[in-house]
Amino acid sequence: MVTNHKELSDDAFLHQLEEGTIDPALFNHEAHIRMAWLYLTRTELEPALASIIKIIRQLDNQYANGKKYHHTITMCFSLIIALQTRQNKFENWQAFIHEHPSLANPKALLAEFYHEATLYSDQAKKRFVPPDKNTAADFLNLVGTVPYLVKYKI
Repeated sequence: MVTNHKELSDDAFLHQLEEGTIDPALFNHEAHIRMAWLYLTRTELEPALASIIKIIRQLDNQYANGKKYHHTITMCFSLIIALQTRQNKFENWQAFIHEHPSLANPKALLAEFYHEATLYSDQAKKRFVPPDKNTAADFLNLVGTVPYLVKYKI
C-alpha cells in the first residue's frame, strides 16, 4: 500500500490523479505543488492550468462534496509555479520545491499578493481575483499573458 505520493513515479502519480483513484490522504500540499510542476513543465501554460483546475475540482467533488476548492488560490499558486519554472529549469519536482521553500507556507506566500479579505472572499473562491497588493508586479505580468483568464472570465 502506498503511504506517500513520493512512492509513485511521476506518470503513475498523474495517472491516479486523472483517473480519480489516488488516495486523498496522499494529495497533501506538497502533492499539489508536484502536480502543478509536472503539468507546467510538460505542456503549455493554458492546457496545464486547465488540467490542474480539472483535477483539483474533481478530487474536491469526489472527496469533499465540492466545498474545499478555491479558484483564486489554485490559480495563484499555479501561476507562481509557472513563473518560477520559466525563470529556472529543474531536473525534477523535488529540486524545484527545494529551491522554492516559500511554496511550503501557502498562507505567508499568498499574503505577499493578497489582503486577507480579498483572498478569502466568496468571489475569490469561485473565480480568479487578481492580487491586490503592490508586491505582485511579476505575478500580474504573468497573469496578463494568460488569455485563458480572459477567455473563460476566470
